Amino acid sequence: MQQEPPQDACGEAGHLRLSIVAAVNDDEILSRNLLRSPILQEGRASFSAYRGCRSAAEAYNKGLDETNGDIVIFAHQDIYLPQSWETKLRAAIDMLTRRDPAWAVIGVVGTQANGSVAGRCWSSGLGGIIGKPLAEPVEAVCIDEMLIILRRAASLRFDADLPAFHLYGTDIILTARSAGLRSYIVDLPVVHNSRPVQGLGGAYTSAYAFMRRKWAALLPIPTLIVPLTKNPWPLLRARLRLARTLRRRSARAADPTTDPQDLAKAAGFER
Repeated sequence: MQQEPPQDACGEAGHLRLSIVAAVNDDEILSRNLLRSPILQEGRASFSAYRGCRSAAEAYNKGLDETNGDIVIFAHQDIYLPQSWETKLRAAIDMLTRRDPAWAVIGVVGTQANGSVAGRCWSSGLGGIIGKPLAEPVEAVCIDEMLIILRRAASLRFDADLPAFHLYGTDIILTARSAGLRSYIVDLPVVHNSRPVQGLGGAYTSAYAFMRRKWAALLPIPTLIVPLTKNPWPLLRARLRLARTLRRRSARAADPTTDPQDLAKAAGFER
């Protein structure tokens, strides 16, 4: 479904239309989280859901084709956007546009060129708040796919050849970089009512191999899970580490069915 509402003024970004796009495979999770977000409950952004897609790129490119938002927000179905998140987003866009009028992508959590992680969120899969507040935007080489904010005027698209639902956040950042555009991590905390990561095989391995081939000239590239390198050893080591830590991570994880509004309030994201 799609509905394009009017937008109230809020700085120079006040006139920008917002579209939210999600790839959906569980409508209960969607209803419990993303659709509970005030920005959607109050009709402050359009919403489009895509089901049965073979990859994130397929769903997200459909979203780009079928929505008309100036800012397109690609969100996981298990994300909750707290009260006032839209106001903070528009303020961040104003600030970022003054610094870099041709910015391409914003993420809420990501990796900088030196490998350090920036941004913050509540992660149920990891059982708490991840990261710390950012005083100002920092440039990103990778962002978490849970939320990708794209400036439509940057004219970017997701790579239809990238398989499955992994590493497309890194890929869109590198695609922007190849076009001479920058991407940023901004302090826009959200609730990610996720489940613990269960493995790095199968679809992740296929996406990792694709990315190593596609961006070989730029390797190594830090990511949030496993750095992309010319040899596969980092991925193999990460698999071994994950196998050893799965039980501990599962014990630490929070209940992903917890009311996201309660989590946002407890984390100080929603007042």
